[in-house]
Amino acid sequence: MTTGSTANTGYACGWAVNIYNNWWHAGSLPGTASEIVRTAKGFNWVILRNTRTDKAFFNDLDGLLWKAVNNNKTSWPQQDLFLSEKQ
Repeated sequence: MTTGSTANTGYACGWAVNIYNNWWHAGSLPGTASEIVRTAKGFNWVILRNTRTDKAFFNDLDGLLWKAVNNNKTSWPQQDLFLSEKQ
């Protein structure tokens, strides 16, 4: 599912892929835009927008998340923040 084809090594069964083992898919309909990303480092995110402007805005928004993930000064929690303490 995430192995690029011989015709296009950067595209695999609906996912854009790269040599760094990141997968993503972006799309839009009139008035909307979205992106889902899975990184090799184990980070995942989804961007949902209720507007669709020029491509530069979308690239800038995507770049902000990559900048945060790749920031070596950021300390990420080691525990799952979505697990309830009652479980």
